[in-house]
Amino acid sequence: MDENSENPVPEGAAQGEEEPIPAAAAPASGGATDVGDSVSYHSQAGLIDGAVEVAVSPDSMTATATFFPPRGDGLPIDPAYVYELLRRIGVVSGILEEDLAQAVMSCNLDRRVLHEVVVAKGALPVSEVPEHASLEPRFRRSGPHVSDDVQHVDFREIASLFIVNAGMTIARILPKQPGVAGKDVRGKEAPFAREAPETCAAGRNVERREDALVSTVDGRLTIEAGRADIDEVLLIKGEVDFHTGHIVFPGDVVIEGAVHDGFKVWSGGSIVCKSTMDAFDVNAKKDLSCAQGIIGRRRGQVRVGGELKAKYIQNCRVAARGDVRIASAVVNCRIYTLGNLDLGDKGVIMGGEAYATHGVRCGRLGNQAFQSTSIHVGTDFTVQQKLDQANERMRLLSARARQADLASVAHPGPGVDKALAELSKIAADLRALILDLLGKLDADDGAIVDARGDIFPGVVIEICRVNIVVEEKLHACKFRLDKAAGRIIVER
Repeated sequence: MDENSENPVPEGAAQGEEEPIPAAAAPASGGATDVGDSVSYHSQAGLIDGAVEVAVSPDSMTATATFFPPRGDGLPIDPAYVYELLRRIGVVSGILEEDLAQAVMSCNLDRRVLHEVVVAKGALPVSEVPEHASLEPRFRRSGPHVSDDVQHVDFREIASLFIVNAGMTIARILPKQPGVAGKDVRGKEAPFAREAPETCAAGRNVERREDALVSTVDGRLTIEAGRADIDEVLLIKGEVDFHTGHIVFPGDVVIEGAVHDGFKVWSGGSIVCKSTMDAFDVNAKKDLSCAQGIIGRRRGQVRVGGELKAKYIQNCRVAARGDVRIASAVVNCRIYTLGNLDLGDKGVIMGGEAYATHGVRCGRLGNQAFQSTSIHVGTDFTVQQKLDQANERMRLLSARARQADLASVAHPGPGVDKALAELSKIAADLRALILDLLGKLDADDGAIVDARGDIFPGVVIEICRVNIVVEEKLHACKFRLDKAAGRIIVER
């Protein structure tokens, strides 16, 4: 049966016959009949008047009604009597008056059956929620989060640590939400529950400001036993690998395990590594201390704002503003320091280049294979780098100037003359910059290279841009600059 048709025709009925009213809805004597938790109503005796069936759900939270339209000259459904039916069945709460009135009018006017219209609905209880601190969404995850939108994932970029800055909001304080008792359609109240939401208290370096918990320092956020703490020192108890991802931390970093190849370690303070460090990209604003060796792979680079200490360094590029102290060996490295490069009396420098502003001390220089090893002292490597960049720009500028000269011969004109004038001005500025840098390049003409062991052929020593090439094996020598003579003196 299509209940939306204007003249519904039940299955098995002849065309044109009206839908029969169910027996429960059509008592022989007219009026109303109780059937369990339902009541049926017929406006008058006979089967042509409008009829209503009302039922209550087993949980007493909903009352529904089925409306049967009047037939022929039958009487319409009376809304007042529907309310009486609801009262008889005990429905006294949550009556949807507008929906009920609309259903009665639609049934009477459209002459169509409306099945199971919700005419009363109970109210569920609302739980009481105490005041609590709700963590910001980014701090709720228990592991690395990967967006569904990305096509390629580098898990080294996904850090599992929560790093916060001073003033950052950790959690929002949500006010108490009072509980509200529920009530079914028969008016029976249901007590509300009292929830115990997950919350956290302000711990170390966290304070409450109005309706939020806020970090007072830069550091790592940890949440344990319902307490939020921020540590200014990041302690990695294991290794730096895919479990941690790249380490980027505003304070000091202490790593108890190894740093694996391909992982970045950046610290706004000092870095202490108690094992081997595969240097991919290491950056310490202050000091770096590695109990074992630093091994560079894939053009590994290490930058240190203070002092660097390690057992050995191999195959990497190191730049430090403070002293570099190595216990055993520097092998095939490019080392830049504004301080001293100190390997003690037995340390070995073999292969690569070392730039140390205030001097070098080591045991052995070079090796029996006569591997090329260059030592530069007395100069400021930061000025040297700027000088190299300026010289490269001058080289490119000279090439452009030659092209402009050729163009001026082939196609003379004011545009070419203007370009030549601009190039000439830039070249003059560059020459002035290069002269200024040359004046600042030599930072310590008293720097020495002190080798307490063997110095092999293939070693080149430069002091303030004056160099000497070792052509025969030497032992226990100091190299210093005779500034007046413009040469390097070897003291055995």
